[in-house]
Amino acid sequence: MVNFVRTISTAVFWNRQSCHVVRLQRFRDAFKVLACWNGEVSKEQSLAELIALGVKSVEASDQEFIVAGGDTTGWGSAELQLPALSGAELKSALQFELRKQTPIPPEKLRWGYRMLESSGKGSRIRLFYIKEEEWGRWCSALKGLSHVDVILPAQLALDPLFADADCFFPEETAQAGYACRRVNDTRLIMREPTPPQLTPETAFPPFASFQPGPLIGKTPAEQMAFIPALLAAAYGLTRNSNLDQATLIAPPDALKAHRYIASKIIAAGLLIFTCVTLLLGMARQLQARAAHLRKIDSEIGKVQAELKALQTNQGGNSEKEFVAVLEQELRDNVQLMPSFPEALLELTNLIETPAWASSRMEWNAGQISLQLQSPQRDLELPGKLEESPMLGDVRELSSSYNQGNYLSRYTMNARFDTPEEKVEFELRRAKRQEQERLQKQQEAAEKQQETTETQTDEELESQDGDETATEETE
Repeated sequence: MVNFVRTISTAVFWNRQSCHVVRLQRFRDAFKVLACWNGEVSKEQSLAELIALGVKSVEASDQEFIVAGGDTTGWGSAELQLPALSGAELKSALQFELRKQTPIPPEKLRWGYRMLESSGKGSRIRLFYIKEEEWGRWCSALKGLSHVDVILPAQLALDPLFADADCFFPEETAQAGYACRRVNDTRLIMREPTPPQLTPETAFPPFASFQPGPLIGKTPAEQMAFIPALLAAAYGLTRNSNLDQATLIAPPDALKAHRYIASKIIAAGLLIFTCVTLLLGMARQLQARAAHLRKIDSEIGKVQAELKALQTNQGGNSEKEFVAVLEQELRDNVQLMPSFPEALLELTNLIETPAWASSRMEWNAGQISLQLQSPQRDLELPGKLEESPMLGDVRELSSSYNQGNYLSRYTMNARFDTPEEKVEFELRRAKRQEQERLQKQQEAAEKQQETTETQTDEELESQDGDETATEETE
């Protein structure tokens, strides 16, 4: 599966007679040619000047990913199936295979590889090698550029990109070229005569999926000359182009890309600043902790000295009696408080309908928090809770009205009333009950009066009716 990591890349490919440059953009899974350029090598203009002019003509930026390669002889490749090996073992195995692939001594070659597939059982690897003098000519041709990210022939960029396509790349003479076929899950790259009536679509089947842009005005032969650059530019958009930079032949130091240097320096500075800040914070915390421990040790020493003085009777009998009394008070000062079931039962009895607890009641070592919801607001509820012999310190934290309901948040402590509170709450309860009794009597009297008035009105209406009937009879 092909993973794409960038949207724009540029590819430069040349042979002895010409140079072709393509700037390609990816939109989702479609490729669009933004710009293309080609030029002929002449006596007035060297290949290095021609390549630099081509990259400038397609307006490639200094931060852009650039793939370069020459379509000339002097290089070779081989696809190998190797078992799973470590880094050092893999390098030794490839050096051994390199001696089997070419009679040229390894010291006269530059070589690298692409990891096409890898699993726990083995790896499929494409080995690439080129003569030392040919590699030097390639690097000399690229010396006019600010940077190059990957240098390799276009044929090596296949797989997993366009893995199902069989391609043909004509040479500069158009009499022969490189045929790239898939045979039994293996890519074979062979030099063969050019097939008759070759078109861009038959030479490079993915060509039909490209948006040609400025290429549409060129002849089929000219379009086929851009195929290596198209393939390399598409390869520059994939994640494999990033991974292959660690295994292919590295560009010379003068051509290596130095992107985002300022951002990397700032990031490194921020990382150092963060680490220093954390270290200083840890040092201050350790110093504060050490000072706190020293203070505790000092207090412990003072207490131990006082205890020793008391034990040796240096302060007389009065201090012993004071210590005994204090110890007895500490033993007797055992705080008693209601249990959670008792407090819950008391709340159930005091909170009457239609009020109900609309959220979870919280119990924390005798401290109770709950939220009540009711269509009617009971202003006397806090007083009733406070008068309970098992509850105290009642506070209403918040109160709101939302969609016909009153929401009130209360906090209180589950504790027994002190003797003073019992007297106070008893008087308050008696006063409140007396007010409720008087209010009920008043309501009953008003109701009785309304009933009497109603009966009187009915009797008067009845008498009026009788008089009217008598008059009609007369």
